[in-house]
Amino acid sequence: MSLKNRLRISIVTLVTLFVFAECVLSLLIAAEAKFKDAIDGAQAITEQVQHLVRLRLNEQAAAAKPGTVRGRDFWRGLVENDKSLPPLLQKTLTGALAVVEILVCDSDGIVLASSNLDQEKKPFQPLPGFVEWTQRPLWDRLLEVLTQSQDYVRVAPLGIPGDPQPIVSIRVVTSTVLVKGAIMPQVRTTLLVSALSMLVSVALAYLFSNVILRSLDRLSQRIESMATGHFTEPGSPKPDREAKEFADMQSKLDLLSQRFRGARDDVEQLRANVDRMMERLEEAVLLFDSRQRLQRASRSAEHLLAMPREEMASRGMDGLFPADSPLGATIRRAMLSGMNVRDIAVTLDRDGPPPVRVLANVELLDGNVLITLRDAETRRQLRSQLDISTRLAAISRLTGGVAHEIKNPLNAMALHLEILRSKLERDEEVGNEVNVIGGEIARLDRVVKTFLDFTRPVDLKWEDVDLSEVAAEVAGLVGPEAKRAAVEIDLASPGPARIRGDRDLLKQAVLNVVNNGIEAMKSGGKLEIAVSRDAGDAVLQVTDQGDGIPDAVRDKIFNLYFTTKQKGSGIGLAMTFRIVQLHNASIDFQTVPGEGTTFRMRFAELESSDREAIIPAIASGSSAG
Repeated sequence: MSLKNRLRISIVTLVTLFVFAECVLSLLIAAEAKFKDAIDGAQAITEQVQHLVRLRLNEQAAAAKPGTVRGRDFWRGLVENDKSLPPLLQKTLTGALAVVEILVCDSDGIVLASSNLDQEKKPFQPLPGFVEWTQRPLWDRLLEVLTQSQDYVRVAPLGIPGDPQPIVSIRVVTSTVLVKGAIMPQVRTTLLVSALSMLVSVALAYLFSNVILRSLDRLSQRIESMATGHFTEPGSPKPDREAKEFADMQSKLDLLSQRFRGARDDVEQLRANVDRMMERLEEAVLLFDSRQRLQRASRSAEHLLAMPREEMASRGMDGLFPADSPLGATIRRAMLSGMNVRDIAVTLDRDGPPPVRVLANVELLDGNVLITLRDAETRRQLRSQLDISTRLAAISRLTGGVAHEIKNPLNAMALHLEILRSKLERDEEVGNEVNVIGGEIARLDRVVKTFLDFTRPVDLKWEDVDLSEVAAEVAGLVGPEAKRAAVEIDLASPGPARIRGDRDLLKQAVLNVVNNGIEAMKSGGKLEIAVSRDAGDAVLQVTDQGDGIPDAVRDKIFNLYFTTKQKGSGIGLAMTFRIVQLHNASIDFQTVPGEGTTFRMRFAELESSDREAIIPAIASGSSAG
């Protein structure tokens, strides 16, 4: 390629750049002028309407009855009932460059008067501010006018002296469509001149650059092939006649193609490994880029946030974790300070499901943000249930050996006490003391029997059980007692929820929880028993309206012999916990002081294909833990 041809190409390129720059400059100058006209026009109309509304209000206020209370509702009513105001607004709108609508709204955003009668009495739909739009860069505004259709609003408040809150606001709506219509003739003229100039430049370039373009096309095709994954194989034939510079560049591209191919394979393998790893993570992991767009999300994040990954990606960080939410504020503080956050307990608000306490980690990675969330409440409940299971297992081991050792001496003591009572039956004072000792021995005997009953292996009678039927039977059993306590039983069930279990034990477990709920509502109320199906599980939920469970005893309520009632035995909830564990199920609760408590028992739902495949099993007290 000769230097002359290269100079010609350079000249054509410079001419093209100059034409392009001139085109852009002309467009910017024309746009600036039209934008200024639109801004001045919107401001003038806003001030004109503000003056007009103030004048109308003063005229109507002067005509009002003497003694009328001139509060906010008074002034609002004057605007709302002024039938001549909409025509005045329509007349003011005539001739405006970019204004499409003029409205008068109250402090709640309800349209009181409008140049468009269809908008009256309706809430004003929020629009971007026109003042903020005028402060954006000129090129940005021009690009938006040429490519998009957007309405903006200019707001002017109108109030009374001494009241900081405006009574009404004047809202002037402008449209980029009208601005576009005003500047399009100039745009067309500028583009036409630029197109002709560029066409001449292209023609000159075509005349003097056939050879170089041919080589550039080959290089471009090679790069495009690399971008689409079609790599050059070693030993591929090369063009016979090629300029030295392009031949060298093509050889380097071949080498780069081979290296890029290997790097791409490595990246794809790494991405696949990362995706598989994130799918197996129990923690919710979300990775955002520097623009706060979601790049990666684990499957656990879908369950925790209760939304699919596609919706999470469309919302971005601001949509998922708003800045005014506890978690959003924590993330923003970490990003502003540049410091990572470790295991911060915050409340996560979700769309639909109730809020949940989570442990949040925020890590900043070269402009990216990695957020890790763990369900703190579930972890606390698991630790609590493990503690309860451990304590029950310890009780089982203790009572299994000690109860028998205690029962035999108690029987001997009771026998000898009866002999002593027969010998001292004439001595009334001593007899009373003997009766006291006898009562205490009998109480100890009952305690030992309870220990033995609680630790004795249970032979479960496995069968198909409809949890909805169990709930209905329990509701019928407690009906009379609930009526005497002024408690209304509300039973809700969507239909059969079949599980595998011991019907009598399940009924006893539910009955214990329901009785506790009735006793918790000393002043009456509503007790809800609900059966539902959730992700392959059958869930039975009992909700009372009692005083709730105090924080100090929440970790103890499933302990054997622990009770907060004056005449309680402390056995009911411990027995329920044991029965639920014997069925390989779970029980948890949520309580709000002063509002009530909800107990939730979750069982594996029985599929129709599994009913014949289940082998009955015998669970012992030690397995209950």
